[in-house]
Amino acid sequence: MKRFLTTALLLSVVAPFGLVGCADKAKEESKTTVETPGGTSTITETKEVKSTGENPPVDVTPAK
Repeated sequence: MKRFLTTALLLSVVAPFGLVGCADKAKEESKTTVETPGGTSTITETKEVKSTGENPPVDVTPAK
């Protein structure tokens, strides 16, 4: 019984470390700075990149 409780305690401490990073998602961020006579404004737009056909990743290979 003592071995079982020790194993359960060890697993409950170690298990969350295996889940770290699962919430990370690919993002595309663009910043636009607009200058006017009254000052400057920065617009930051962040889009989540989905792996389906709805929002494919940007192709960064140079055209030949």
